[in-house]
Amino acid sequence: MSNWTKRQKELALVIVATVLLAGSAAYSYFSLYAPARDARLQAEQLLSSEKEVLMALQAQQKAAPVAEKISTSALQQKVAVEPMADLILLQIEQAELISGTLVTAVNFTEAPLTLLQPVEGLENVQEIITTVEFNARDYKSITAFIKEIEAMERIMVIDSIDFASNEEITTQEQEGEPLTVSVSFSAFFRPDLIKLEDTLPKVDSPAPAKKSNPLPQNDGTDLVVSSDSAIEASSENGEENTDAVVAQTATVHTVVAGETLLQISRKYYGDNAGAALIQEANNLSGSVVKVGMALTIPQRP
Repeated sequence: MSNWTKRQKELALVIVATVLLAGSAAYSYFSLYAPARDARLQAEQLLSSEKEVLMALQAQQKAAPVAEKISTSALQQKVAVEPMADLILLQIEQAELISGTLVTAVNFTEAPLTLLQPVEGLENVQEIITTVEFNARDYKSITAFIKEIEAMERIMVIDSIDFASNEEITTQEQEGEPLTVSVSFSAFFRPDLIKLEDTLPKVDSPAPAKKSNPLPQNDGTDLVVSSDSAIEASSENGEENTDAVVAQTATVHTVVAGETLLQISRKYYGDNAGAALIQEANNLSGSVVKVGMALTIPQRP
């Protein structure tokens, strides 16, 4: 290299510098510029497609009819923020009246909703499980009772229906025993939405059916006087209390297994006509009597 002239050395340096510069440019283009350019082109294409989707959605939104707003009160008719067991009890009473059945027991149980697979948005949903036991004349009465329960506006699910069938009636003299039925169903509520408590459905409590409230009322009314107190008061005042006398002279009969209202009537009155008196004296809505019931047997007028 020492034999190179000055001009040859300068030319070699220029060539080396040119090669290095070209290599740096190629490296910068393929490793930096080209990927950045491709990424920018992809972003522009993605932005363009998203703009088209947005425009299409806006057009659909403008063309769609205006959705009707639903109030929270209407939504709570289906899923309330409280168990609302009183509303369920009123529906059971209505089903009992329409189907002609006799409810013997009602139980409520509150528990978190259990799902086979978790669903987003249902983490705080709880259920109130209602179990109703009642006596029915026939299968038609059972169907009518269940239809009235399912007519509730509230979202509910029938969990189970259990009943025991009676023996077949083969003679006219046999009297059919009532069917014992147990129905279990679930309704749902959201206790975490406590801020919506003010929009809970209102409960229209029915008037008492020939019943007196034994608790003291802060409205100036007196407590209902018991029959024993009424008898003592009437004897002290020298007045006769006819209601108390009737209560004293009436017979109390405890229903045993296999007994019917007609059999009890024949036992005390000698015929079937006394069944109406026993129904009226005990406020019975039907002819079904349950084992263990204490029935007041009034004197025939």
